[in-house]
Amino acid sequence: MLGRIGFTSVTLMLCVGCLAPSRGFAAADQIGIAVTVRNDVAQVEPKIQKILAGDDLIRDAVVQTRNDSGAKFVLKDSTNLVLGPNSTLKLDRTVFSDQSSVGDIAVKLTVGAFRFITGDSNKDSYKIATPLATIGIRGTTLDFLIERRKNTVVLKHGESRVCAGANCVELLREGDSAVITANAGRIDIQLQPASWSFDSACNGMCSPMSFAQAENTVTTGSLGGAGGGSGGGTGTPPPSGGVNVGTFPNTSTSTPNQFFVPLTGGGLGGIGFGQVSPH
Repeated sequence: MLGRIGFTSVTLMLCVGCLAPSRGFAAADQIGIAVTVRNDVAQVEPKIQKILAGDDLIRDAVVQTRNDSGAKFVLKDSTNLVLGPNSTLKLDRTVFSDQSSVGDIAVKLTVGAFRFITGDSNKDSYKIATPLATIGIRGTTLDFLIERRKNTVVLKHGESRVCAGANCVELLREGDSAVITANAGRIDIQLQPASWSFDSACNGMCSPMSFAQAENTVTTGSLGGAGGGSGGGTGTPPPSGGVNVGTFPNTSTSTPNQFFVPLTGGGLGGIGFGQVSPH
């Protein structure tokens, strides 16, 4: 009987470890932590698994939010990733040499709305890609709105270079916006004043946070978990309708790329996600 119980425990660890490995199990795969999770948020690759506040973020994960949902992740180098509703991203390559610096971070933003705040790593280490553009950063906070034939990149702080093929624009002043459009096989990029911002979807998630602060936050429970309340972490559910996304265009009609795995059924619970305990 004892041997059978031990085998079952190992099998369970192998399953849930795809999402949130413990400190002593597959720790090398942990690249960050989920600080805030609102409503339906899941890892959809390499395994389908519901994400809760306090869960580890692992290398090569694909993360997805549903309607009226959002999430904030903090990587080990204190990079902050904030996702709005109906959004999907892939942590395509993340290699940390120690607890605070990184050899390489590559993020693919597939569809939806995001805020990206750089951490302590060398700025050349970051590689951000959308379906239509690549983005270089220099100590930067950027907002992204990824639609089917239009990608918008808005500079909130710092500087950035946005390229669509051989054509590039420099974002040098707060509010500068790169608008990349695809039409009949042609991709155009223009520098414009910002006409959109992620601010309306922040709900307390957009303040920069170090990885140490993130760990302390999920340990002390100062922020709410799935479906939780405002950034103050009162645990009060959001108003009817969930996260206020303001005037976000509807991105749900976007054609996802090969990394997108649609979630079907009435919410994540209907898919039978295993639940993983936070730290």
